[in-house]
Amino acid sequence: MNKISDYFKVSLDSQSPAMPVRIITGLVVSVLGFLWLPFGMLGLLILLWVVYVTKPPEISALSAAGRTDIFVPMDGLVTSIETTSGKKIVRIAQQIHSNKLILMPCHGKIDINMFIDGLFLPADILNASNLNARREMSVIQDDIPGEANTQNDISLIIWGRPLARYLASPISEGRVIEAGIPIAISLLHGDLDIIVPSNYEIMVNLGEFCIAGKTVLARQL
Repeated sequence: MNKISDYFKVSLDSQSPAMPVRIITGLVVSVLGFLWLPFGMLGLLILLWVVYVTKPPEISALSAAGRTDIFVPMDGLVTSIETTSGKKIVRIAQQIHSNKLILMPCHGKIDINMFIDGLFLPADILNASNLNARREMSVIQDDIPGEANTQNDISLIIWGRPLARYLASPISEGRVIEAGIPIAISLLHGDLDIIVPSNYEIMVNLGEFCIAGKTVLARQL
């Protein structure tokens, strides 16, 4: 009974990124089942998969972590780590079986949340990162001194790919959110860049599979 109530709680929550996906999938399954029962059974399997990959993860590890720690926002493999003089960029690639929710990487306020239209080219095509559709989100940490200093902001870039065309977020700009709360969703198989300030040490390694809301991505020096 608890699992059923949790399903409806997430599915009907207007601030949940999973809400539209679950409702639309459920309606499609109902129509397919009405038209032809085998279609309905196939649709039911798809619905079960959607529920599985949009289930809010347990984030008990956050309680023992520091308030300034930055957590991995999305399940997936670390495919690149880039360090420049002013920032550090970690790219994470989704897996088809992993959770599709994007979690708040730290305690703070959503400063920017916008979708930039574009193409859906494969990642290995030259200049795809500049041409592809993407959702850009900026977070101001609530425990970092100097709120006006944009160098302390954390940025998320959710990339569109051939199999990642749904990059949605119901979170309004200006909202203060705790770490580990779902803020966006990416379907089906995309990439995410998280950009952290240079005064943070990257805690993950290239090729490591990370768990959203549990794996510490970066820690303040």
